[in-house]
Amino acid sequence: MKKIIIILFTFILLTSCGYSPIYSSKNLDFRLKNMVTSKNDRLGSKVENKLQNFSNPESQKVISLQVDTQKQINILTKDSKGDPSRYEMIIDVKLKIINDQNKNFNRSFQERFNYKSDTNKFKLNNYEKEIEDLLINKNIENIIVYLSKI
Repeated sequence: MKKIIIILFTFILLTSCGYSPIYSSKNLDFRLKNMVTSKNDRLGSKVENKLQNFSNPESQKVISLQVDTQKQINILTKDSKGDPSRYEMIIDVKLKIINDQNKNFNRSFQERFNYKSDTNKFKLNNYEKEIEDLLINKNIENIIVYLSKI
């Protein structure tokens, strides 16, 4: 009987919590007219695709973007053999923004992450891809907040 009450109570709490997405395109007040990436790389296309998802087609504020992305992996420490033991990944997204009044804004967004090396290079490569996605998502969140304030 207690299990049924707990399940029922949990169900009622979860269904009436009023969940709504924070970064919904309905809540954002900008529309991306065109977006140009300076390089045709995987990083730039990821940023472009994710930003297009947040564009509100009904917004009156029209923005054009030129996106330049860079990824850097630095060696922070080495072990006694001279092999890298810690890395730092830096994802830098530089934006040139042109709004509907032809005003230009330049802004750079940068995220960093430190991680340990792994002897298994396949696992290390997969981990680096996960970190890259995480850092891109953090940059996208910062870009969306900035674009909504312009």
